[in-house]
Amino acid sequence: MKKRTSILLALALTVSVSGAPGLPAAHAADSAASIVNGTAKTVSYDAIGGLSEGLAFFWNAGNKLYGYTNTDGKTVIKAQFDEVKPFSEGLAAVRKGKLWGFVDKKGKIAIKPQYERVVEGFNGGLAAVKKSGGKWNYIDKTGKTKLTAAYDEVHEFKDGMAVVWKRKGSAYVGGFIDLNGKEVVKPQYAMLDVFSEGLAPVMKNGKWGYIDKKGKTVIKPQFDGAAPFSEGLALFLQNGKYGYVNAKSKIVVKAQYTGGQAFSEGRAAVKVGGSASDRSGKWGYIGATGKLVIPAQYSDEGAEVGSFKEGIAFVQRQGGNKILIDRFGKAIVDLRTNDITVGEFEGGAAVVNAPVGQGHYYFMKNPLKK
Repeated sequence: MKKRTSILLALALTVSVSGAPGLPAAHAADSAASIVNGTAKTVSYDAIGGLSEGLAFFWNAGNKLYGYTNTDGKTVIKAQFDEVKPFSEGLAAVRKGKLWGFVDKKGKIAIKPQYERVVEGFNGGLAAVKKSGGKWNYIDKTGKTKLTAAYDEVHEFKDGMAVVWKRKGSAYVGGFIDLNGKEVVKPQYAMLDVFSEGLAPVMKNGKWGYIDKKGKTVIKPQFDGAAPFSEGLALFLQNGKYGYVNAKSKIVVKAQYTGGQAFSEGRAAVKVGGSASDRSGKWGYIGATGKLVIPAQYSDEGAEVGSFKEGIAFVQRQGGNKILIDRFGKAIVDLRTNDITVGEFEGGAAVVNAPVGQGHYYFMKNPLKK
């Protein structure tokens, strides 16, 4: 059972995954211009997942198995797994039959399939796994058990801490352990989120605040919702509006927006107008002082508003085409359609999905990197 660690605060750009035949690569990573003007050839997969450490997973429609491709559209690990997860710290969790194991980027089995459950991947050199009928363990990259976690549910490590859950009656309460397995914060919170930049959001008596890695309250519970810190600021919800607080409990951006996202590359997407529960209103981007540096002018009707990665964000004009913009709002690529999705850039490339029938997928090179 996957535990919910926080309320939904920020909309995240995702690329969906469905099916893909494992055919030879048809085309290397395309330029934005070739995709827009129609000269680009799609890669030979019907669907591709998001990029992680230079590889993206795909699904073979013929044998209904998963594999991995690189950004040149070449199959690196053939479709042979029933389920897969993204790469993390050089390894990816994969399932064959009912059991999970881990592979490296060449497809070599690094840890043989033997686990009933795997939380996600490696973080801080450890991954959470569980054998049938056993307890949760954190293993290293050789498969050796480093920690045994006597909890009902656990999460991967983030910022050196992992969320753990214990059943209390019909509900669960959460706390934190460190990389040595020490219970730093005993399970006591009905809702919480991961540590980031040394602090974690927790809910107490219906209000959200932040604790440090010793469990001490640093920002008193006062918000209706709170997200992890990013670039020194954290998104919070208060009375139906979003704002940003710093680690010293100072409200840097008062609650005034009807939507918000985490900071990335000095920018955070915020929504002006509408309400926190609908898709009306317009999106723009603020800087660290809270001032709009890119005016509110974009829509989230056809896709979520993108965060900046490698200097680029994916957005949609109000009632118009989807575009890629730079950190100052300049249109870098006009995609000339609203029937397209561009994932976040990683390592100079992004997955593009222009759905026609089963879908047309491309790898787009970052247009800012010549």
